[in-house]
Amino acid sequence: MYPFLKFIHVVAAFTFFLGHGAAVAFSFRVKREKELTRVQAMLDLSSSMWVVYMLSLIMILIVGIILSFMGDWWSEGWVWVSMISFLAVTIWMFYLGQREYHPLRKAFGMPYRDSKGEHPAEEPLSEEKRVALIAKTKPHLMMLIAYGGFAVVLWLMMYKPF
Repeated sequence: MYPFLKFIHVVAAFTFFLGHGAAVAFSFRVKREKELTRVQAMLDLSSSMWVVYMLSLIMILIVGIILSFMGDWWSEGWVWVSMISFLAVTIWMFYLGQREYHPLRKAFGMPYRDSKGEHPAEEPLSEEKRVALIAKTKPHLMMLIAYGGFAVVLWLMMYKPF
């Protein structure tokens, strides 16, 4: 059963990263866009994968916890560092994504979410204000955090150094 669950864990990780492909491509491409309808389409494409990467993220976490019990890994330091790193990167990425990209939805006249909940679309902001919001995004930083953080988690799981 352990090898099968490890397979599911890896497939869930691939699904997570595949689902995130649209969001990653969007975050880099939007830096060069100004046209209202093009950015709206990219925002829709990026958010259309939300369910895929949320379900796969939950699956990674649940199966990882089960595998840790099955392998009796909880007494090992690497599993704790791996779990904390995974959760830290996930929380940090959600924070950055919401801070940078949810305001774009509002600025481009699309339904959006903030700390008060879901909101219907409003009139788009001026092109100057939209471009200024896009300029504030930091896709390279987000990529470095996500890629680096998950590379550390992968290294810990493969080499179990402590």
